[in-house]
Amino acid sequence: MSLRNHLTIALLGCTLAACAQGRDAAPAAPVSLTGAGATFPYPLYRIWFAEYGQRTGVGINYFAVGSAEGLRLLGRGEADFGATDKPVNLPTAPPGSCARITVPMVRGPIAVAYNLPALGARLNFDAALLADIFSGRVREWNAPQIAALNRRVSLPPTPITVVHRGTGSGTSRAFGDFLSSSGRWKGSRLGDTSEVRWPIGIAAEGNAGVALEVKVTVGAIGYMELSYARQNRLSIGAVRNRDDRFLAPGAGLPDYPIIANTWLVIDPMHTKPDRGRPLVAFVRWALTDGADQARELEYLPISADSATRYDSLLDKIDFARCAPRS
Repeated sequence: MSLRNHLTIALLGCTLAACAQGRDAAPAAPVSLTGAGATFPYPLYRIWFAEYGQRTGVGINYFAVGSAEGLRLLGRGEADFGATDKPVNLPTAPPGSCARITVPMVRGPIAVAYNLPALGARLNFDAALLADIFSGRVREWNAPQIAALNRRVSLPPTPITVVHRGTGSGTSRAFGDFLSSSGRWKGSRLGDTSEVRWPIGIAAEGNAGVALEVKVTVGAIGYMELSYARQNRLSIGAVRNRDDRFLAPGAGLPDYPIIANTWLVIDPMHTKPDRGRPLVAFVRWALTDGADQARELEYLPISADSATRYDSLLDKIDFARCAPRS
């Protein structure tokens, strides 16, 4: 599928305008960049683009089409950058090489959200219970396995409807890894690809699609980046962590057990200098000035030391030598 065909799926158009300083001088003429990939960071990217849009003359169109598709489009030269939640190797390429650069942007919690009207209490889950639910071994909300973790809650006999992602997704991979930690999940393996094999359930497109399907289906349960659950006013479960505490995502982010990382991927082989330099300027801004917006949306920014490390790495990209000549 070409990038143009994704317009009706997830085009997020934002105008950027920034006064860059020093090494990140403002472009001499208006530049429009295109990115594609993960839906997980979209709520934050939307805010970043809007804020940065007051400072630059650069335009960015972002297609939230999932991690796997975003990297495919980057490889075909149809995007200036990719965004992925799938684990990637840290950059080890020597200075001046033309290898892809992967920059960690933020970390964020994956919420377990469900639709049980008038329940009146937050439900507790652990990895084993969620593995049983998403495998189809637990099919009603009043099942003994759920009751065992929620003894003071009056559970309805409502059938459970599992909702999951339908295409390659770093969010799915992170959630599948958490299920695998229980020893009761066979749909994916630790270190495997983002294509999780779901034995049951409804497939939805992106984090937004999962959230919407849960919202309109009584008895549904799904996993999604926290902002999507908040925006749709879904009930959010508490999940048992390694310290045997049940935590809801949010304020307890450092200890919450289902966390995904998201990266921005730059490929000097497919980016011309007049597009690469504005892209690098945006990444630098996001890792520093954008940290406050990340915290407000309950993402966790990378550390200052990591930001400095990647700032140095970005300095070494030689777009003029690596970029296509056409």
